[in-house]
Amino acid sequence: MSPIGKVFIVLNLVLSAIFVGAAATLIQTGSEYRVTAESLQTQLDDANKVSETTIGELRTANTALAGEKDRVAADKAQLVSEKSALEDELKTEREQNADLRERLTSIDGKLGDLGSTNRQQESRIAELNQQATNLRSERDSALDERDGAVAEREGAVRTADAVTRERDELQIALGRSRELAESKDAKLQEVAKLYKIDLNNLNDQPDLSGRVTNVDSTHGTTVVVVNLGKNDGVKPGHTFDVYNGKVYKGKIHVETVNTHQCAATISMAGKGDITAGDAVVTRL
Repeated sequence: MSPIGKVFIVLNLVLSAIFVGAAATLIQTGSEYRVTAESLQTQLDDANKVSETTIGELRTANTALAGEKDRVAADKAQLVSEKSALEDELKTEREQNADLRERLTSIDGKLGDLGSTNRQQESRIAELNQQATNLRSERDSALDERDGAVAEREGAVRTADAVTRERDELQIALGRSRELAESKDAKLQEVAKLYKIDLNNLNDQPDLSGRVTNVDSTHGTTVVVVNLGKNDGVKPGHTFDVYNGKVYKGKIHVETVNTHQCAATISMAGKGDITAGDAVVTRL
């Protein structure tokens, strides 16, 4: 064998030894790698399971987030719509506020005018209150005067009633006295004619003057009531001349006499009728 052959043999032996060592090393390393790979595979499987669980959870969360996104989009659209509506309302409110400010300015002016008017009205009310006070005072005075007048009227009514009763009594007495006087006058006329006596000179009456207070003709005979009576010296048979100013209205003959007045009949007519207020005198 040649040296080269021997070298190649040795070289092959060396290479074989190296290959065997390398193979053993590789086998050992492969076993270690296989154990490591199995461990890593187990870890990978566990990681895959965790990943799948996480992915499921993420997908569920993603679905929820998609729904939430849709809800948020809907809320956003609603908010945009509400924002637009609010902007429109705000614009309307601003326009209304501008109109209200104008109206408020006008109202302020009117309030100023109203304040001036109120001050004038207060002054007028004060004047009216003063007038009302004065009117109440005048009314109270008028009521007092009315009460006084009512009292006077009642007194006058009572006096008139008393005068009426007294007049009726006088008329009754006058009727009786006239009948008696007529009877006595007839007898007196017969006596005067028989003895030729002037009857005009028999009644020596005082110089008197008064007024006719009433004239009554309800019983067929005119009765004239005069405000002169016994206290004035008047007696039945006295005569009075009656006049009103320069108008002579006739002569009356006293029939009956009371304390302060007398009743007479008309013995001679003059111009016009005798009325209350006419003057009477015993001599012209």
